[in-house]
Amino acid sequence: MPESNKPTRRYENLNLLGQVVFLAGTAIRTTANLIDTAIDKAADLVVETEKAFRQGLDPNIEDAKILDEYTGGADDNETPQDQA
Repeated sequence: MPESNKPTRRYENLNLLGQVVFLAGTAIRTTANLIDTAIDKAADLVVETEKAFRQGLDPNIEDAKILDEYTGGADDNETPQDQA
């Protein structure tokens, strides 16, 4: 592996502009890594969810059934339709 001819720069030896550029680059790199990790985790979640949906994890579970239906008004204290 060829050695780099670039000298290693230390943060302490940089002038003010160099320190600002260094910190901004570090912040951008860190933010990009966090976004990349979040996207990877979300994609994995979507794949696992779709896989679980297609496989049907538990064949003993029946389809969902509606137990009570409520009227569609704005009042939060509505009564079920079968009791009204």
